[in-house]
Amino acid sequence: MALSNIEFYSTPDGEVMIKEHNHPVRKLEETNRDLVQTLFITIRDRYPVAFERLSELYSKSERNRNHFEYKIVHRFARCNFGEYDQQNYDIDRHGSFQFEEVRCPLRGECQDEGVICKPQLDSKLSFRELEVIALVADGLQAAEIADELSISTATVNRHRENIKAKLKLKTVGQMVNYYLTNIKK
Repeated sequence: MALSNIEFYSTPDGEVMIKEHNHPVRKLEETNRDLVQTLFITIRDRYPVAFERLSELYSKSERNRNHFEYKIVHRFARCNFGEYDQQNYDIDRHGSFQFEEVRCPLRGECQDEGVICKPQLDSKLSFRELEVIALVADGLQAAEIADELSISTATVNRHRENIKAKLKLKTVGQMVNYYLTNIKK
């Protein structure tokens, strides 16, 4: 599932609501496996410090994988995307997260402030992401990269989105330019 043009907001009773472009509002539920799993992987890959802390907090649930992943995604959304904003999506068309200053009674006192809420993006590319960006720079398409690395095209696309997010890039052309300027020397 591609993360694009998604707005989240929290209800007064703590539920997380989702508004995707051209779709009706719905409640984030454990049964939303595609969205939960995609967000879970994205949080793990882009925000490892937040992911580690959330994993600690919800470790009692980790034997039930679906519930564990849901709890992490639910908390991350509540702490970072709690307000309904009609001007900007919380996840923009490029898949970048646009964090909000969520009203929280623990602001200034919470040990997880700056860890779970408004976490820092991990800008270091993994070994696999370096392989993918090199192949993108060589002009290979997702299916060709998948064949070359023996991974699925969905995994290639996830790596490409993570690379763009980590490096704050928007297009494949910017990825190629970044690779040629900063990595391939």
